[in-house]
Amino acid sequence: MRGSAVLAAVVVVSALIQALTVLGDPVPTSSLGFAGLVLASAAAVVLALWITASTALDVVNGNASGALSRAWRRPRVLVWCVVLTGVAVALAILFPLLPAIVILVALLILPSVADGQRNPFHAALATVRQFPGRCAVAAVVTILAYVLAWVVALVLGFFVTGVLAAFVTWLWFGASASVLLVYWSRLYRRAALI
Repeated sequence: MRGSAVLAAVVVVSALIQALTVLGDPVPTSSLGFAGLVLASAAAVVLALWITASTALDVVNGNASGALSRAWRRPRVLVWCVVLTGVAVALAILFPLLPAIVILVALLILPSVADGQRNPFHAALATVRQFPGRCAVAAVVTILAYVLAWVVALVLGFFVTGVLAAFVTWLWFGASASVLLVYWSRLYRRAALI
């Protein structure tokens, strides 16, 4: 599959899984069934982020053929996705806007992790040093996309409910994440070539 097709497939499949987790309008309880739904939802987020981050770099590199199989050979990206998702969830419990910080960090470091860099923070700082203006604009766009995504989710929650709302919301989240990861991967690649 070509890179953009992989990204689109990941967005749609992830949105379908998220929509299925709200099928039957589950009520939060301390049951095994509800815990299973939460775990399925979290796993879908992490796996989608893993494949998307890996594929975004392949798209930027112009090597989209075989992107999905390469994602499976990048387990460090998966580890980083698990850690970053866990931190974002923990911060969201404290204050709903705090995950925007984790999202910015993730967008900065995941391209270098996918590229096999041993120190992704060093590579992220190099990107910022090379393109401070572009990174600042990308950060503002990222924060606006984050706020807009939650506004879209709230509006859908009020006017469209259930499975359809979950599906459309996660389509929006996934498409936004894909576009942002491709953009940040492009910044990383340009900085790495200089």
